[in-house]
Amino acid sequence: MTETTHSDWLKSDNREHLAALDLGSNSFHLIIGRVIEGQIQPIHKFKQRVSLAEGLVNKGISVEAFERGLDALSQFAMHLRDFSPERVRVVATHTLREANNRKKFIHAARQLLPFPIEVISGREEARLIYLGVAQAVPFRGVRLIIDIGGGSTEFAVGQGEIPEILLSKSFGSLVVSERFFAKGKITEKRFHKAILSVKQELEPFSKQLKRAHTEQVLGTSGTIKALAKWINPNADGDLTITLHQLHQLRDKLLSLKNVAQIDPTEVEAQRIPSIVGGLAVLIAVCEELNIDRLSPVDAALREGVLFELAEQAVFHKDIRYKTIQSMAARYQVDDAQAQRVWASVECILQGLGKAWQLNTPDIKLLLAGASGLHEVGMNISSSGIQKHSGYILSNAYMPGFSSDEQRVLALLCRYFRKKIIVDDLSEFAQFDHLTVARMIVVVRLAVLLNASRQTHNVLHSVKLKGSTLLLKLQGPLAKSAILEADIARENKYLSVLGYQLSTD
Repeated sequence: MTETTHSDWLKSDNREHLAALDLGSNSFHLIIGRVIEGQIQPIHKFKQRVSLAEGLVNKGISVEAFERGLDALSQFAMHLRDFSPERVRVVATHTLREANNRKKFIHAARQLLPFPIEVISGREEARLIYLGVAQAVPFRGVRLIIDIGGGSTEFAVGQGEIPEILLSKSFGSLVVSERFFAKGKITEKRFHKAILSVKQELEPFSKQLKRAHTEQVLGTSGTIKALAKWINPNADGDLTITLHQLHQLRDKLLSLKNVAQIDPTEVEAQRIPSIVGGLAVLIAVCEELNIDRLSPVDAALREGVLFELAEQAVFHKDIRYKTIQSMAARYQVDDAQAQRVWASVECILQGLGKAWQLNTPDIKLLLAGASGLHEVGMNISSSGIQKHSGYILSNAYMPGFSSDEQRVLALLCRYFRKKIIVDDLSEFAQFDHLTVARMIVVVRLAVLLNASRQTHNVLHSVKLKGSTLLLKLQGPLAKSAILEADIARENKYLSVLGYQLSTD
């Protein structure tokens, strides 16, 4: 791949700059921007095509795609080497959600790129795509946004900046090409099977999407833009695609019989292997949803990620806190108890946060979330509440959270009391086992110290001596026999994590 070099802009003050990196199934996209008078101004965009979803029909990233992905990341790392961690966000989509060797790839990627890689859910991907388009292409009416990636296709319906329907389906240009057009062969039978397969997956949701009565349909992916340029090679500006034109393009491909016959002057050479699958997906979607025409736009996932990063890093607005608050309200969580638990968490972090490396903004957010949401399971039953809380948080849609963040939050609430299953604490790409274990200890201690639900804070301070947490208690509960028994019982549970509690 061609090596890129630092540009002059990078010599300026990088505290002004933000970067979003989208690790997609077809291509990796990097966008760098800055905030000017409250608005995000894109400065540079970089793209490397990696076809990471190659071989995904066999559930794994191929050796060649693996190497292409790491090669691309080494190039992006050059552009990001002067950025502070809070100014960069890296998100991964379908392939790194599904591949059985995703953890191996993410581990290798972290050696090249010193930023957390967030594997986001399909619905979260759709939300961020909608957000990126909403910022770049304002529209007051109801609209449908379609993004055909290499491994999946996302749908988002909304009005203004608010998405109302978010959907992700596991059919993308590269996956469909590999599954139905093996060795590049194009036949009418293969096209029929590919289109029918996509329609079958989409059919359970098509009524919901059609009922939205959208006034505008936009396509955001490279696949859709490539098809639009192929259909309208001489168009200057308007690249609107009609279903009739898509059918004509299908007929043209059928006459070619093999993707090897596609003229590279009409379609970018690197996109040719996946373009037939992309066309089949778009035809199926348009036919199933009764779409006669749609228009491609440049804004996509990376713009949405960049916008939300600016909200967080520059304007100090984090949608994850809003998500936590919304869930707490929905499940009628005892807010006073949540505040008491969080106060104890903060006190614990004063003593242990630095030593245990728990003072990062993301970890503090998860601890705050666990303080506020560990009792969401009370709506089901107080018996086994921790299991109910863990289940709810594992399966809820939580805007702003990566898959690992949501899983860790669910674990913190699943194990805020009672027995701990240590094997559940592993298998994370974004967090290590030790960090998750320490977070659980902090939440369990904070909950235990507030079991009586009294306004008085019994914890004065906490110190660390080896693997023992030395607790200094205060007030009338400091000598409570019940609290003493609770701590003794908790030590039996914490022993599986290698920690103990002790009081002065």
